[in-house]
Amino acid sequence: MPKKKLSDIVFQRISPPDLKEDLTPKDLSDVLVRRLGLKRKESRAEHAQLLLDLIKYRKDNVPLSIEQISKILGVSQSQTYEELRKWRTMGFVEFVKIPAGSSFIKGYMLTGNTANRLLDRAESSTKAFFRKTRRIAKDFDDLLMLEMTRASKGEKAEEIKEESTQENIEGTSDNTGEIEEEN
Repeated sequence: MPKKKLSDIVFQRISPPDLKEDLTPKDLSDVLVRRLGLKRKESRAEHAQLLLDLIKYRKDNVPLSIEQISKILGVSQSQTYEELRKWRTMGFVEFVKIPAGSSFIKGYMLTGNTANRLLDRAESSTKAFFRKTRRIAKDFDDLLMLEMTRASKGEKAEEIKEESTQENIEGTSDNTGEIEEEN
């Protein structure tokens, strides 16, 4: 599994086509895929159909090979790996080996049985990301306030030094003047 890069998550405000009389699962899967940013803008791949097929095969507990996925997406196999990258980084799809007799069936499967389970995964990933970011922001605020406090204390110390230096200068000049007058 590649390292999760949550900076890849791009949420888009795509709404279901309410103007249609009958919404189909294909319509809603397209909206889900677009809202989660699984389909790249410039891609012509059929991610909505992939979501539908992955859910169907998940219920049957059958993984999809990269060749099958590339046929569903309608792109080359090398492009399929790139298209699956975001699905994998968000934790929606994983590579599995399922025993089948004396050998294994290798392929990709959804990590959840339903779209709601997939959203639960995305939600927990983003919450974890924001918790870590919040800790970084708290450390940043603490360091910034500490630095500002030190800077203001440093300015006060410099002001006190300047005042005492000026008093000493004024005091010594007064003393030297008195000494000169005595002579």
